[in-house]
Amino acid sequence: MSLKIYFLTGLIALIVSGVTVFFDTKIAAGIILSTFFSLLNLFLLSVTMKSATNGQSPNVSLLMLCNIVRYGLLVACMFIAYKLPQYFSLIGVAIGMTLFLVALLIDAVQKRKG
Repeated sequence: MSLKIYFLTGLIALIVSGVTVFFDTKIAAGIILSTFFSLLNLFLLSVTMKSATNGQSPNVSLLMLCNIVRYGLLVACMFIAYKLPQYFSLIGVAIGMTLFLVALLIDAVQKRKG
């Protein structure tokens, strides 16, 4: 993944959490928390995809471990929000986990236009 996706995801997260901080600070905190975890997930996904498509025989156990860690990160993020509802909102966490998909969509539309 390009650095542009990570920057765009962070920018979208800051804008969305900046807007929601006026309504509920727990939602904004959940968005920031889950955006951090989803960016780690996206980084691990890109590393996994590079190692799987580099033309050599992939190390299957390493790919499985990366997938387990990726899903573990998402579960850990939801668990943190579930155990600390006074600080994080589960709705904010769900919104933050999908922000990188919005960044990917914006990047795809820009590449298609130009």
